[in-house]
Amino acid sequence: MDDLTSKIKRRIKGSVAVVGIGNPLRGDDGFGPKLIEALNGRVEAAVFDCGTAPENYIIPILSSNPGTIILLDACDFNGSPGEARVFDIEEISSKGLAIHDISPRLIADLFKTGDSKINIFMVAIQPKDTSFGSALSGEIRAGIERLQKILSQLLCQ
Repeated sequence: MDDLTSKIKRRIKGSVAVVGIGNPLRGDDGFGPKLIEALNGRVEAAVFDCGTAPENYIIPILSSNPGTIILLDACDFNGSPGEARVFDIEEISSKGLAIHDISPRLIADLFKTGDSKINIFMVAIQPKDTSFGSALSGEIRAGIERLQKILSQLLCQ
């Protein structure tokens, strides 16, 4: 088991909701929704493509009664394009991880108001190009394929 797989596996507790965040019209920022598309119907988890407005999905996500919420988003953490990392919620605000108008930390805090015991973490990918109208880069497409395999393996047991 590789390091990324073990980091994700260690954080999963109970039933899972996987939340894709991002704008497919902005190239690599479409990572979250594209990975949700790849996972839909292939994992034993509730999956949500929240686009750029995850705050609109708080009630449906909490209604799925997750023990764990995995946020998927493209974030600039000064990695190599396509590199994926796992971040705890506490790290999100301290590292300033956000490409969208609403930060993933604020979303996590909103989930916690519904149930303070929910385990929440982020799987982020380093984007290469988030300019409007660009396509997903090859690095992000490869990252999506890798993470689809990892999450399918972990969420189908």
